[in-house]
Amino acid sequence: MTARRERQELVATYLAELPADHVTEAADAFATGQSIGTWVPVPGISPRMRRQHGARVVEVGHGPPAGEVGGESIGSRWLLRVAFPTENFGPQFPMMLTTLVGNDPSTSLTARLVDIDLPASYEAAFPGPQWGVAGWRQTTGVWHRPLLLNMIKPCTGYSPKVGANLLEQTARGGADLIKDDELLGDAPFNRVAERSRVYRERLDRVAEETGQRARYIANVTDRSIRLVDTARAAVDGGADAVMVNALVVGLDPFQALVESELGVPILVHTAAAEVFTGAVSTGIGQAVLFGKLLRLAGADAVFTTTPYARSTPRRVYEQTLRWLAEPRGKLKPAMPMLAGGVTAAMIGPLVQQSGIDVILGVGGAIQGHPGGAQAGARAIRVAIDEALSPSDPQ
Repeated sequence: MTARRERQELVATYLAELPADHVTEAADAFATGQSIGTWVPVPGISPRMRRQHGARVVEVGHGPPAGEVGGESIGSRWLLRVAFPTENFGPQFPMMLTTLVGNDPSTSLTARLVDIDLPASYEAAFPGPQWGVAGWRQTTGVWHRPLLLNMIKPCTGYSPKVGANLLEQTARGGADLIKDDELLGDAPFNRVAERSRVYRERLDRVAEETGQRARYIANVTDRSIRLVDTARAAVDGGADAVMVNALVVGLDPFQALVESELGVPILVHTAAAEVFTGAVSTGIGQAVLFGKLLRLAGADAVFTTTPYARSTPRRVYEQTLRWLAEPRGKLKPAMPMLAGGVTAAMIGPLVQQSGIDVILGVGGAIQGHPGGAQAGARAIRVAIDEALSPSDPQ
């Protein structure tokens, strides 16, 4: 007789709308529909199939109005936790996400994925950050304060030479990291390989004069078939790190980029996140997407909007930062890049709440400074120093 093997399970947590008169039945139907069946009974489901491949309901409850999970309020929704056998989809994002948020959520049940718990051996099959927090520290040589990043503005429409002039002013003002805006990729008028070469030369020249070398992050977002080649062209040209919008490229192509071993840190931009997280009752919660899934895929840093500049709820923001930093087996912690309308006045509250292991992304407040970009970067550096200085005794 063949011994029955123990199931390895991923537990997904949803905030769901369930009919009050048959909660248990609806929850069970959801678990079946996400694994071996569909929203109506179908023949052919055997006991062995149900035992080995069927998802099971772990918990279904109606939390108090003040309760929250994944940084999101439970409110009038039901807390639904479902265990899926990882054998159904394996250690990969396309089939994992098809299972967790495809199928029934689009047909028979309104549910929002807000958390995932992974078995250690399953989690270990994903790359996770290759550099993480320590890697950004090593790359910049800055160990005891938040990193200052500037995204070059205007966003696009200029040549590498024009961009180098903009980059130089920010570098002279004390920025640690300078990146392309997410709207400038490998454009015909500004190829990423040439841009990386020109920017490297300019930053080296500034470093010879000032003693401080800013690091350039090239935006390599591209078609999946070209993504690795575009990234390698940037690194070969002299980029110190790369950025990719992993949400529009896709988590699987992004993971392939991580596994290509570029030899530099990777910053993930999250433009278009609202497509996945914007609905109130469906889709994927922002905290689990930014804090767990992107980290699992290999993001060394994740672009995260803050409650001070955007409409990101404070609890979602705080949960995202916790999940990016929490110990998780072999997964290194990832740096949150706090951005989205950040000004000097916000630096103190951000540092006080989030600590020093963050990248402070400041764009318009530097390039749009009345005294110019160099003065703008210096003003933000002063604000960082002031945020870290002990308060004067009263």
